[in-house]
Amino acid sequence: MSQPTIQQIIDGMPSRFDPVAANGLAAVLQFRLTGGGAVDFYAIIGGERCETHRGLHEKPTLTLRMSTSTYIDMVMGKLTGQEAFFKRKLRYEGPISLAVKLHRLFRSPEWNN
Repeated sequence: MSQPTIQQIIDGMPSRFDPVAANGLAAVLQFRLTGGGAVDFYAIIGGERCETHRGLHEKPTLTLRMSTSTYIDMVMGKLTGQEAFFKRKLRYEGPISLAVKLHRLFRSPEWNN
């Protein structure tokens, strides 16, 4: 199956969100993606829900900066956040405890077969 677009990935985040893994978490995740398909968007997590919005949030809990291709590779399971960080493909600002558990908050997309 073909690789999803960045817009498909963003639009699908709420449906892939796992409220059990979030366990009452309330946070704003800011994504700053560069390169082809560059976009700024954020996800608001709270009340066992996740919603996404384009643009910049005034006070994000965690900000992640990476290329669009790195983000797609992470979502598709080709690269872990830890690998991206140590390869200097990912930078973050905010609590490391939240950064390391992000992968558990979202199920893999259906394209990942």
